[in-house]
Amino acid sequence: MSEIAIIKQNYRNQLSTVRKQLSAAQRQTYSAKIHKHLFDYLNTMQVRGSLELLAYKALPFEVDTAVLFASSAVQVFVPRMLPDRDMEWVEVTSATVWKKAAFGVLEPQQGRLWQAGDHTTILLCPLLGFDVLGNRLGMGKGYFDRWLGQHQNQLAAQLGLAFSCQELPKVPTEPHDAPLSAIITELGVTSCPIN
Repeated sequence: MSEIAIIKQNYRNQLSTVRKQLSAAQRQTYSAKIHKHLFDYLNTMQVRGSLELLAYKALPFEVDTAVLFASSAVQVFVPRMLPDRDMEWVEVTSATVWKKAAFGVLEPQQGRLWQAGDHTTILLCPLLGFDVLGNRLGMGKGYFDRWLGQHQNQLAAQLGLAFSCQELPKVPTEPHDAPLSAIITELGVTSCPIN
């Protein structure tokens, strides 16, 4: 394991603990504030065609994303992991059937797949840590970075949703790491100058 991989893993362990120290009430309150900042941000965007969110089904200690699936203002797609360590995005509807997949993540079993087209697409990335330059520390599997490497030019923005306690002074980066356009926490939106 390289030195940078060891540093990242140490940060992952540290930030996982910090995030778990938030109470359920704090996570709920902070998530509600993050949703407000997210929708305010989306309202400032010039949307071409329909608005599509590539979101994620939150794990217990992540920013809650359930409210996104109830919104009629946007079409929401959730990732489904593929055997080749790639992923595809499946539309979520009231008929969506969820299945627990690797790492305890819930994935839709069926649905229309997302395709780039004449619409505005925003990616919402899960993360363990972030810095003000938009560098993101994920879980270490590389799914989002690999997907972004192929599809970043098809997106209007890549946003990270996080609690402010997950901020790092500097996230160590490698060439394959894809930076974010902005980070949204309970404190507000931080636009990232690297983008």
